[in-house]
Amino acid sequence: MSNLEYWSPKQIVTSGKYPFSMGQIRHMLLYRHINHLQNAVRKIGKRLYLRLDLFNAWIEQQAGDRR
Repeated sequence: MSNLEYWSPKQIVTSGKYPFSMGQIRHMLLYRHINHLQNAVRKIGKRLYLRLDLFNAWIEQQAGDRR
């Protein structure tokens, strides 16, 4: 069984691991189908969670797209 980690937007903001504000995370999640973040997002009920390995890969991809 794989050991996947899912974090809520609040956990992302308060962790200190990521330099994003809550407003930035909300914006990314609102436009997840346009910015291709939808693969890292899981919706459970009304709540959204980010799968950390895919979220980190998405961040790295964004850095590569700007070069």
